[in-house]
Amino acid sequence: MGERFAEQSSFTLDIRSFANEKFIKIEDSTATLMPPKGRDAVKIPSKTWDFAGKCLMLAGQVAKGRCMDMRRFLQICLVVLPLLAASCSPGSSSRRPPLVSFRPQDIPLVPRTVSQINREVRIDRDYMPTSTRARRYYSGSLSPRFITIHSTANPSGDACSHAKYLNKGKSGSLCWHFTVDQYHAVQHLPLNRRGHHADKGGPGDRYSIAIEMCEVRSHSKAKTYDRAAKLTASLMTQYNIPLRNVVPHYYWSGKACPGPLLDEKRPGYKWSWFISRVDYYYRCLNGGKQHVS
Repeated sequence: MGERFAEQSSFTLDIRSFANEKFIKIEDSTATLMPPKGRDAVKIPSKTWDFAGKCLMLAGQVAKGRCMDMRRFLQICLVVLPLLAASCSPGSSSRRPPLVSFRPQDIPLVPRTVSQINREVRIDRDYMPTSTRARRYYSGSLSPRFITIHSTANPSGDACSHAKYLNKGKSGSLCWHFTVDQYHAVQHLPLNRRGHHADKGGPGDRYSIAIEMCEVRSHSKAKTYDRAAKLTASLMTQYNIPLRNVVPHYYWSGKACPGPLLDEKRPGYKWSWFISRVDYYYRCLNGGKQHVS
């Protein structure tokens, strides 16, 4: 599981006016505070930290007497944290997923409402008990901005068997919102609670609804994918999520998931087909209008 924010970020925050010509520079795996001449730079490994944690821990060590007093430390925090929040936001241009090239499906639209398409999906709620480890420690609040598509890689498990697996706490820290098979979709978490499914607590977990597609040998893959596409279009409509923000698990971590919709372990023709199907159902729900980005 990767941490894309930490691995792809490189920016400089100039705070000279608050810290006597000091500034913090954060790059791929190191956070550095450059003090005035005559002082040593302070470097702290930061591969697994989020941006705010990097700067606060860095400035905290410096504030202990190396380069500045506590007043300077607090001034830096006031400047740095709002900028970091903006930089970390999934809505920032540097974090936008790549546009997927696809051909819109040239078949007649069948107008539907969200309620109608949800009945077609057949969503059955079976929430994980709040006593499970995943719900106790990993299911914080969620304001959805992405939809992440997974596949179970389990040739014998349907949606109900995965629900039982989650409800008994056998998944450990793992949890997600929906499991879809050819017959229905089981909802495991409320949509205002995070899952733990994409990138070990990173943005994929913090900002996305997770849909797992079953890979049961005896089931129709086409029906499973179509049901998942309907559910995705419904969620896009309900939460104003653009098609661009419908992403494979691969996007967050580089993992070859959802395997059946990847080409040579990467998004390609199969993923474009799935996105075109989601786009079709979204247009059915929204009077023919697209919401790509």
